[in-house]
Amino acid sequence: MRNNCIFKSSGLFTVILFTMLLFSCDNRTPTKSDSSSTSSENFNLEISSQPYATDAGGNAVVVGEDIVGSFVKTRIDVVLKDSTGEVLPNKLIEFAATVGGESFGKFNINSTYTNADGLASVDFLDKDQSAYDNAATPTYEGVTVEAKHVVNSQDFSITIRFNVFDTSAVQLWPYQFNLSSNTSSIKVDDGITSADLSAKISSRQYGQAIKDLEVYFESTNGRLSELSKFTDTLGIALVDFSDTGDPGEAGVSTIVARYQHPVFGTLIDSVQITILDTSYSGTPAYVEIPSSYPGEIMVVGGGGLESTQLCARVYDENGVLVNEPVSVTFTLGPNIPAGANLNNAGISDSAFTADGEACVSINSGTGPGPIRVTATVLTDSGEVITATATPVIIATGPPYYIEPDYNPQETEPIGGGFYLTEAAAIVYDRWYNPVSDSTYVYWSMEPNPLEVDTVIEAFVQGVSFTGNENLNGDNFPGVAYTTITYSTDAIGDLGLVTALTFGTNGDTIMARINEEEGEAIMFFVPGQLTLGTPTQYWDFSTMGSTAQIEVTATLIDYYGNAVSDADVMITATGAAAIYWPVAPIEANQGVTNDDGQITFLVVYDQGICAPIPNSDPLLYEDFTSTIVAYLLIPQQVTSDPLEILFVRTYQGP
Repeated sequence: MRNNCIFKSSGLFTVILFTMLLFSCDNRTPTKSDSSSTSSENFNLEISSQPYATDAGGNAVVVGEDIVGSFVKTRIDVVLKDSTGEVLPNKLIEFAATVGGESFGKFNINSTYTNADGLASVDFLDKDQSAYDNAATPTYEGVTVEAKHVVNSQDFSITIRFNVFDTSAVQLWPYQFNLSSNTSSIKVDDGITSADLSAKISSRQYGQAIKDLEVYFESTNGRLSELSKFTDTLGIALVDFSDTGDPGEAGVSTIVARYQHPVFGTLIDSVQITILDTSYSGTPAYVEIPSSYPGEIMVVGGGGLESTQLCARVYDENGVLVNEPVSVTFTLGPNIPAGANLNNAGISDSAFTADGEACVSINSGTGPGPIRVTATVLTDSGEVITATATPVIIATGPPYYIEPDYNPQETEPIGGGFYLTEAAAIVYDRWYNPVSDSTYVYWSMEPNPLEVDTVIEAFVQGVSFTGNENLNGDNFPGVAYTTITYSTDAIGDLGLVTALTFGTNGDTIMARINEEEGEAIMFFVPGQLTLGTPTQYWDFSTMGSTAQIEVTATLIDYYGNAVSDADVMITATGAAAIYWPVAPIEANQGVTNDDGQITFLVVYDQGICAPIPNSDPLLYEDFTSTIVAYLLIPQQVTSDPLEILFVRTYQGP
């Protein structure tokens, strides 16, 4: 017999196809509680699959999909019959699972004999690997299970397909869950009038009905025909709600439907039904605005739901929904999100109640925010009754723009010879609203391909999300912070830092820091730039009419490490030329070597010592040359000035 503890009221639908050839059923859209059959002139095989999990009490519970890991397994059932439809017991059935033609996963047993009902059952185990179909491709990527009965070396087989989802890549929860009623009111008449309650469950991934899920019902008063019910092939669990004949039950009853998933959690929805008694007055006394379903919509063009219902319920003084039509005026505000409207008619609109409830459509615009609404009823006596609530929130759309940047001016040494720079990206939807918190932003860094070095000794923290905290512990909507870490050897290098996220339909949204240049430079955290020379005095009269002075600049970082490949510029007052290493150099610039040093040759002519007018014999002014070095990579650092004295002491005839 079927394991009714697991598959109670399963009612698997089996289609039997008669043919002389063996075949397998191939439905491109994955289904729940899948089943198929195949026949030959001698045998008929029927196969079905059903994922199930184990709850905290150790009970097997049917679920919608198989997921990676040991939490959920897929039960495979095969029924073997002969050509007349009689079940065949004690026959060996062998099982094999493949993905793309390769062996995949395992079974608790690879083969088993049919029982007295011709049934052979095994559990498929995924071995912590996923395999699920992408409907956008012609290739089937899910799991295929083959069941085979071998007679006289001839195979009689059948296959079935299902998915094993990776929940880190595919969002399966929450299932779509809705409780509805065919009426909003019944009477105190001992069950003559009743409400048909329908709880429907569909998968999030494919929107398909999920059957064999047990839904539990409860009510604040009145009577339910059943307190639990399994969903049928349409994913629906039906129960009846009626009164018990007690006049004290008159009023509003809340009926709650609940489904408990052993892995993901609980789904809950509710409806309210008014039990009317003979004391019903029908005169509006107060108004209530229930939460909308769904209670969150998205700005236009965001790829999500852009409208939902705003409803108001009108009650008499006994808390009974007013049956007669009553006009309710809905008004939005204050502080209405840009473009939000009612029934495409503006910020105010009216509707009549039906069974005590009036509804209008709220449509999103281009701005996010909560929707505050006031429902107003004018009674026949001229009394105005109102209710105000915030039943709907308009959410921002998915990413449409991303703009990364960084703040190298606040680079910090973090020890070990390394530095840390904070970077961030602002992420907007198509209307320039900051996207919702926890939107993931992915970062990458690569060397500038135009530079000689193909390696940059730096990295960017690869994953962040909007609304996360920065280094100061602050967070802001639509902003995702990350950090760039680099070593002394990377100072002055140019990295290409890219921020990436995904928009509607998985579209890639990406940009680089300093988009126009596409480069992020690794800043220098001030250490020290010094100048030195063996010559601090030159007499053109005794040492030569041209002075060639070697000046060495030395650059070390915050940690005292030599900084190589750094651009350094030198200025020297009075110099005729500056060489590095041989020819005169453009803009007096050079690059430090592996020792963090650069040596310039500064040339002076004796003409810098100007003659003193009317001196006899002719005398010359002394000249002091001031030499300064500048680091040209951010941040700029200037050396202390170095001074050299030039004189002409001897005057020939």
